[in-house]
Amino acid sequence: MDEIDRWSNIHRDILKEIAKHFYSYDDFIQLQLVCKQWSLKLPEISNEILWLLIPDEESSSTHHIYEDEEIYHLMQLPIADEVTVEIQGLEEQGIPHLMLRDMHDNVICGSYNEWLIIMSITEGSMYMLNAFTKVHLDLPQISTNTDLVWKVIINSCPDSDDKDFMAVAIYGPRYRLAFYRPNNKRWLKIKFSTRRPSYFRDVIFFEEKIYAINSDGQPYKFDTKTNSRPVGGIHEAKPPSDVDAGSYKFRYLMGCSNGSLLMLVRYFSREMLHTCNFDIYELKKNAKEWHRIQSLGNYVLMIGPSFSVQMLPARLFQGKGNRIYFTDYYLEFKWNDYVDTHDIGIFDLNNGSCQRLLSDVNFVSTPVWCYPNSVL
Repeated sequence: MDEIDRWSNIHRDILKEIAKHFYSYDDFIQLQLVCKQWSLKLPEISNEILWLLIPDEESSSTHHIYEDEEIYHLMQLPIADEVTVEIQGLEEQGIPHLMLRDMHDNVICGSYNEWLIIMSITEGSMYMLNAFTKVHLDLPQISTNTDLVWKVIINSCPDSDDKDFMAVAIYGPRYRLAFYRPNNKRWLKIKFSTRRPSYFRDVIFFEEKIYAINSDGQPYKFDTKTNSRPVGGIHEAKPPSDVDAGSYKFRYLMGCSNGSLLMLVRYFSREMLHTCNFDIYELKKNAKEWHRIQSLGNYVLMIGPSFSVQMLPARLFQGKGNRIYFTDYYLEFKWNDYVDTHDIGIFDLNNGSCQRLLSDVNFVSTPVWCYPNSVL
């Protein structure tokens, strides 16, 4: 009995050291099931981890029942032959990951902390799902038809009454902007101080404002403190002049802890539409010009169609900085019958090398980054 008590009362730091060697969330849950004391300590540790969530359209017919239901989480524990994704490459790179089951006909079009925004491809209906607690919140359809929603962002996690958050979406064939508050009951178009533009490629919340960027690299800024809806227009900063105009490319925005904005330009090869290079630009707080930066220093960038962030690698990702971890961009090319479009991997800014991961896996929706709490 003393030996059992010694293991159940293991110090949190030792348990954390053990958890460093678990890169699969399914394995992480197995660790929680050892005893109740471990299950109470490990959620705190999982809050420190950024997870790559891998959607899987296959569902398990096996249900697992445990005496302590309180420590059973969203993810069904797979039997060995039920694992459909080859994840060895993720484990070799030290990338923590988890599987999201039953994604047939659904795509993830946004994520914030542990919340995912999911849309039905055929019906256009949307809902929010907490990937760790399975709490579900319906969202209104963004239009009367099945316009594809390219990205949805929210500025905070829903409160207990599901009222305290704002959402912004890029949607439709012209990549326009709309916003939603629960009190509004429906999505509304964002007002512009100039004519309404289109073809937005990314949008983020940052320092209580909305920033967006269009396909030409022109940034936009909107005030979220207005009474009815966000109002704004063209940002005074012009697009960088040294972006390769003749290349296939995609643009991302992200905010930094020092108040700067980063714009990441992702270049694709013409033959395979695979990532081949990146340029990074910084717009310092209150500045009017973008400046190109050559190195991230100790930081890494995690980018994807639904969520992008700058962070310190800490114990994750083998502790190496100056890298960009990327997932697929929009899966519109897959739906349009393009071949071999999966583009997930790691770009090393030190030497310009690019390592692709999960290239042989068929996804119903591109993997996204998520984390249980705001720890970045």
